[in-house]
Amino acid sequence: MPFRVRILPNDVVVFAEQGELLSKVIQRADLSFETECGGQGTCGECAVSVVEGACGNEHEWTLSDDWSAIRNILACLAEICGDVTVKLSQRYHVYVPTASDSPTSTTWNDFGISELSPLTRKIVLSVPEPGIQSNTSDLDRLMAAIAGDSAQDFSLSALQELPQAIRQSSGLVTVTVAERTQGDRVFRIESGDTSGRHYGLACDIGTTTVAVRLVDLKTGHILGTAATYNDQISCGADVISRIIYSQKAGHLDELRNRVVCTINKLIDSLGQSCKIVPDDIYSAVLSGNTTMTHLILGIDPRFIREAPYSPVVTVLPILSARELGIHIHSEAACFFSPCVGSYVGGDITAGLLCLAQKRKDHGAELFIDVGTNGELVIRGNDWMIGCACSAGPAFEGVGIRCGMRAADGAIYSIDVGGDGKEIVWKSLGTGLPSGICGSGLIDLVAGLLASGVVGRDGRFSVEKHTRFERAGNRLEFVVVDGAASSNGENITISEADITNIMRAKAAIYSATSLLLKNVGLSCEALGKVYVAGGFGSHLNIENAIAIGLFPDIARDRFEYLGNTSLQGSYLALISPESRKRLSEISKYMTYIDLSSEPRYMDEYMAALFLPHTNEDLFPSTRREAIK
Repeated sequence: MPFRVRILPNDVVVFAEQGELLSKVIQRADLSFETECGGQGTCGECAVSVVEGACGNEHEWTLSDDWSAIRNILACLAEICGDVTVKLSQRYHVYVPTASDSPTSTTWNDFGISELSPLTRKIVLSVPEPGIQSNTSDLDRLMAAIAGDSAQDFSLSALQELPQAIRQSSGLVTVTVAERTQGDRVFRIESGDTSGRHYGLACDIGTTTVAVRLVDLKTGHILGTAATYNDQISCGADVISRIIYSQKAGHLDELRNRVVCTINKLIDSLGQSCKIVPDDIYSAVLSGNTTMTHLILGIDPRFIREAPYSPVVTVLPILSARELGIHIHSEAACFFSPCVGSYVGGDITAGLLCLAQKRKDHGAELFIDVGTNGELVIRGNDWMIGCACSAGPAFEGVGIRCGMRAADGAIYSIDVGGDGKEIVWKSLGTGLPSGICGSGLIDLVAGLLASGVVGRDGRFSVEKHTRFERAGNRLEFVVVDGAASSNGENITISEADITNIMRAKAAIYSATSLLLKNVGLSCEALGKVYVAGGFGSHLNIENAIAIGLFPDIARDRFEYLGNTSLQGSYLALISPESRKRLSEISKYMTYIDLSSEPRYMDEYMAALFLPHTNEDLFPSTRREAIK
């Protein structure tokens, strides 16, 4: 007999079976509910208040919030054993990213591509109609008409379309040919000239966000871009927690289905807005980190985090959409950007593809993709070295009490005046603020440090302040009063939040430092620093340096690139030169595994200060330098 689970404050009722995990029930109700640790019961992010009834296997959890609930339990461990009413924290809101193109969304001509040559091509042919005096088959006549093209292989579905296509338009047909690893293949035959209906997809499969771009393959024009959260978030905030989650029975299939469904929703949305039938989308290029690539394929990713840290695949053959479960033409060609190692994936090779036309003779260049998994590459004229670090999702607002991702209501810019009593902020959209996204958190910590409210150790350094409030047993700094926020609650930051931000920035900086030491360079040797990632468009470089995220070098050497994974996927979609270059990048790069680097932990611990334990590394941030 199913049990009744009532979820407040949404007042949603879901029926659940005996022994079902409470977290799964809440997620099934289509609520934004995350288990950042992958259901291990270690992060406390899924704690809920039990208002009425009880669950089996309850693990009580103390929250800083002053809830009026009877008790708080971890939903990822609690099992349904009867009717129960639970209340979610106010931190669970649905924030949908905007579907805007990144600053790198220029046309293919700007990247030195000489001509369009996508993964698939359409050929209009005139095939002689069958006659009484000839017993030549339809296929033989088609092959004679297509002579000179490399495609000699046919899919079964194309052969099934052949007789009607030839006879409906007096022999005028359009054949669609896909580039395949084993050789080009005809996979669609249509009646008449349909060469104008030829579309493709570029897709960035991020740990947090999935973005899709719809492209007219005849012109190379970008028709639209859509983005949303990777539905896998509910199963873990980072790649490690998702790998752990995938090891439970049935969970690998769940993770695969979640990301495939995320992509399909975006395809449906773009198809409707651009008035395009998904069956006319004939190719796709997908780029994601190594774990995301394994998960969308349903390949066990556990070896990525187990010594000797060898992924199952790094380079994939061209697959069909049917094999992936993506809702475009079933035989559409799907190309994956090649990965380099366990933690440097196709999103980075695609990102580096965007830099091909930017290379200048100004020494070494640093490419940083700041996300849940921070990836870094240093390149010279004839060498390239890369690594990855677990930065965590703090810069995407996850794990921060009032953090959120960059969406409507997110505070993206903060100016802390004087002794911290004056706060000027800017938020996305036209409504009241709901929380603080990554760029705003960096501004806030930098401002609190400069004003003396926060010390170099990340702790509040003043005992009394007009903006302090007590939340349970911890102190919080009020950024926005509840009267001016979207939900009527104060938007704050605590020492625990600042610690999470310091850990994230320390991971990025220490990886940068170690990578430079591996090639015998100093920070000053960097002629250019390219910053990719979702939060960079509003990033204040001065403040990022002030907290020790980036090296203290001339500010004009920094350049924001936007979503380079999506842009690189677009270039690979329309150009064989780009696909070849992607392969060269993956083979050319030297991969450094930080987990086997004994110096990395020393570098990381040294960076766990604001901006660093060694102030000489950040001369411009010293108080005397500021004055």
